[in-house]
Amino acid sequence: MNTGELVLDEWQKEVLEAKGNLLLCTGRQVGKTTIFAIKAARYLINNPKSQIIIVSLTEDQAKLIIVMILDYLEKHHKAEIAKGKQKPTQNKITLKNKAVVIARPVGMTGDAVRGFTGNVLIIDEASRMPELVWAAAKPTLLTTSGEIWMCSTPHGKQGYFWKSYNNPDRYKVFHINSEQVISSRPITKTWTIKQKQDAQRLLQQEREDMSELEYGQEYLAEFLDDLRQYFPDELITKACVLKRGEFNPKKDNYLGVDIARMGGDAITYEVIHKTPDNQCYHVENIVKRKQYTTQTEKDIINIANIWNVDKVGIDAGSGALGVGIFDRLMESPIKRKIEAMNNRTISLDRDGKKKQRIFKEDMYENMLSMMESGELQLLANEDVVLSLKSVQWEIRGKPESSDTKVRIFGRDTHIAEGLVRACYLAKKRKLNKLWITCR
Repeated sequence: MNTGELVLDEWQKEVLEAKGNLLLCTGRQVGKTTIFAIKAARYLINNPKSQIIIVSLTEDQAKLIIVMILDYLEKHHKAEIAKGKQKPTQNKITLKNKAVVIARPVGMTGDAVRGFTGNVLIIDEASRMPELVWAAAKPTLLTTSGEIWMCSTPHGKQGYFWKSYNNPDRYKVFHINSEQVISSRPITKTWTIKQKQDAQRLLQQEREDMSELEYGQEYLAEFLDDLRQYFPDELITKACVLKRGEFNPKKDNYLGVDIARMGGDAITYEVIHKTPDNQCYHVENIVKRKQYTTQTEKDIINIANIWNVDKVGIDAGSGALGVGIFDRLMESPIKRKIEAMNNRTISLDRDGKKKQRIFKEDMYENMLSMMESGELQLLANEDVVLSLKSVQWEIRGKPESSDTKVRIFGRDTHIAEGLVRACYLAKKRKLNKLWITCR
């Protein structure tokens, strides 16, 4: 079967023809969103007056599926797309047969999908959906005897996705891992020998860089007992309550920065304000992508001046990129405010004789404690929520050994990384003035 120039994998063909409730448990980059987009487009064409509701944690995720559905329709059924006032938008497509697909970002509560009725409910990144979202979303099918199509990589043995995976009577389950797809996908114009070799090489690099558990979850699509979400859903819901602009303080502010390479992960700037009674509030969240380090340096200086921050924590030391930015900032007008925070030595006195180590785990533990005690309130922003939910932890080493440690990781942790640095600076200011230096 050929959809345009795209040749579907065998498992994708099965998904396309499958009926009823579907659950796709897959490794990363196998084409699960692509096949759901094609399946949704065909459903709309063949079912006049039907309605498909797409549920994602964030608006960007929801829009992505809409874009993919529209792309397929424009290539194969362009004449069927409604025009004029009903022309496609970023979150809705209407056909001339009055079939509609709507995308809704639902955050932590699912309130954005309440009141809708659908024939098909598509849940993207289902393993990360909070229980409240499922409670709000599933009733959309109550009067239509509709179908649920969900897809995701695993996220530990927890939540509705995990329970549904183990309920074959209710869902037709597809378990597809990245290694299988790359090795079995037929060579075509859109999947060349070079692409296959490059993908296999990347997988080998990922296997070397990741722990066995992390690789098993992300690429082999395995549910693992030893991987856990670091910030519980109920704690995220409790903490993420602030509206942007609710506070506009001009002092006692701390900036945490997570730096990314050009074309890599997002760069994030997070500002935390601390009150005299040691309450902390998240007052700014800025995310950028694909920019040069010179622009990142300008951003840091600009944001530090706008918010009159006391300290700026950056992830210098983890690689040449962070060190380079740190070195150049040490020649800037805000040099006395810059602190390198990534497994660094902290001097606890002016002479530098008393020292301790900051580890990534210390910063995360500090922020978790602040959230649990109610000392920290964060912006009610879908990207902030998604980043916190993506943080996971595992125990490295054998349980019977004394040489064990907690490792914290995640796919979309850039905002969380900026937050933990800002929170650590804000919390620890009350102890003394710290000088944080590179090893």
